[in-house]
Amino acid sequence: MLQRAINLSPVGAAIEFQGGTCLLTKGLTLLSNRTYTGESTTGTVLEQDGSASYVMASTAYVGNATASGEPLAVRNLTVACDGSGTTNGIVLMNWQVDVENVNVSDCGGSGIVDTNTNSAGGAISNTSVNSRFENNFISDSGHYGFAVLDSGNSVTDGFLIDNQISSSGMDAIYVQNAAGWDISGNHVYDDEGNGIWALRLFATTIGSNLIEDFGVGHSSGTWYGISGTVQDGPGSVITGNKIFNYQGESASARYIYLGIAGVNSGTGHLAVTGNVVMGVRPRDVGLSFTAGPNRLSVAISGNEITGVGTPVAHAGDVALTGG
Repeated sequence: MLQRAINLSPVGAAIEFQGGTCLLTKGLTLLSNRTYTGESTTGTVLEQDGSASYVMASTAYVGNATASGEPLAVRNLTVACDGSGTTNGIVLMNWQVDVENVNVSDCGGSGIVDTNTNSAGGAISNTSVNSRFENNFISDSGHYGFAVLDSGNSVTDGFLIDNQISSSGMDAIYVQNAAGWDISGNHVYDDEGNGIWALRLFATTIGSNLIEDFGVGHSSGTWYGISGTVQDGPGSVITGNKIFNYQGESASARYIYLGIAGVNSGTGHLAVTGNVVMGVRPRDVGLSFTAGPNRLSVAISGNEITGVGTPVAHAGDVALTGG
């Protein structure tokens, strides 16, 4: 049952959910300039109890705003989807969002979505930057565990720090626009898609993540522990990651532990240092760099690569140096 009615005003208020389980027959809409706080991830559970496209979503997203919403925060609670349909756990279209110590489980769609596109499919005309997602546990999502969906160039310069993401039906972490993002300290495992798929790397940091069990259960296709594409301009860093695949691999699928799939324009710049890759069969590739029709400059140093048939592969106009 719903423990109590929730007063969503005044502006700047801290909205505290009482302990227990709240059964939600429709999605909960979050106003801006508020902090939504539970007692703990086990003490406050918001449970889906009816068909819905989301369990929690910001008013900017739900109300089809054409500009990003003001800041808000969600902390110390659990969002429990019922596994049906394509329900997303939390959908936000706001700048300077803060989501910390939140569990999101069993969503038919994605666990947490940071987007530039409202519920009617319209993109915002401004930016939606500087958001932070830290110390969350996202499990058993039908689609992505965590997703940045950005059809323009709006959802940039965020932080995805120290989260655990497991058993996603698609990628554990999918970032459609990784410009300025810091994706660090995350542990992703038992995911059917790629571990981290980050497009449009531009002054991006992907560091100290533990990636294991990516591409689980597929009998074909190519699967990556960490991958993405690169923009022309300021370079990015991929450093200190640990990439494994403990559950084994299908004989007919291909596994690339760390790879760049292409450069979108001009010359992409990367430093790939201090990563540990441990493959399980000769067909595996440790590091792979593809420039496509453009150019890629990569400084590689201090990577430990074992158990793969091809430690380093490259295609196109790729310049590899020792850094």
